[in-house]
Amino acid sequence: MERPNTIEISMPELLRFIRRKLWVVIAVALICFVGCALVCRFALTPQYTASTRIYVLNRSSESAGIDYSDFQAANQLRKDYEVLITGKNVTSEVIQELGLHMTDAGLANKITVSSPNDTRVLQINVTDENPKMAALIANKVREAAQRQIVEIMAIDAVNLVYEASVPTVPSSPHVTRNVVIVTAFGTLISLVVLVAFFLADDRIKTEEDVERYLNLSAIGVIPMSETLQKRAAHATSKRRSKNSNRQKQDRR
Repeated sequence: MERPNTIEISMPELLRFIRRKLWVVIAVALICFVGCALVCRFALTPQYTASTRIYVLNRSSESAGIDYSDFQAANQLRKDYEVLITGKNVTSEVIQELGLHMTDAGLANKITVSSPNDTRVLQINVTDENPKMAALIANKVREAAQRQIVEIMAIDAVNLVYEASVPTVPSSPHVTRNVVIVTAFGTLISLVVLVAFFLADDRIKTEEDVERYLNLSAIGVIPMSETLQKRAAHATSKRRSKNSNRQKQDRR
């Protein structure tokens, strides 16, 4: 008799199988939890982000009032401001004033520029492993950027909204979020592997399996005695020992 081509999945059997192997899921989750926590705590260096804001003022547009086109223009100019703020003119000046041991590209990678809610307010963020240095660099970048924006883009004025203060809480790594994500991912992967093992196990273990796969009726079940179980275990152990000896001889 040919076995059926379709695979029937018994949810009660699958749940019982997962319940028996639940220790595997718990072990994987614990390993992921502890491993991610240790990596975030000891392997990753905390980074701090200091922020300062400036307001780009154009009196020609202020006299006529502020309309939607002004905000559209501000949104389009944000990229221009970002290029200027992270450009060599600003970074070189900041490096020289603070005596930083880094390149222009290295400093530019620490700077991000955003425009909150598509306004003409520019937020300058600087990320560094030293919170005091992050605030100091952010304020120096803002001062240099103010001059460059006024001179190059012919803006009437760039006003200060607020200075950067020393951050007290690291911006990264996000330990709690990372631990939750890694633990959930590890748990999901372990469940997927268990389901795959369950589906790949095509051994006939119950009377229902005999009827389902062989189309035969089971007359009864003969329990294996303890003696037979010991003989089977001994035979398995002996077979593994022979295979191990053969592998050692082959290596020689």
